[in-house]
Amino acid sequence: MDRDIKDVIGIVMSVLDGAEVTHEELDDLAFEADGELETALNETYVKLREFANDRCLRRNDPEMDQRMRSDLKDCLDKIVRVSNAAP
Repeated sequence: MDRDIKDVIGIVMSVLDGAEVTHEELDDLAFEADGELETALNETYVKLREFANDRCLRRNDPEMDQRMRSDLKDCLDKIVRVSNAAP
């Protein structure tokens, strides 16, 4: 797996462990992939951006915070599934 893809996975894992992510951290992300993996990574990146954008809202709404983290867990699961299925 490409180092940049591992960086995306690392950020998602830290978020799932309760951390926050900044726009600056996301600005530094770059990845190249094809097919389903590219789609999964793009979806994850969008969800991470939304997560960072909604930080203030999530602080006051634990259910929203949990839902967004759960969505990122689904994204991570998809990245792993697609990566494992690749030849």
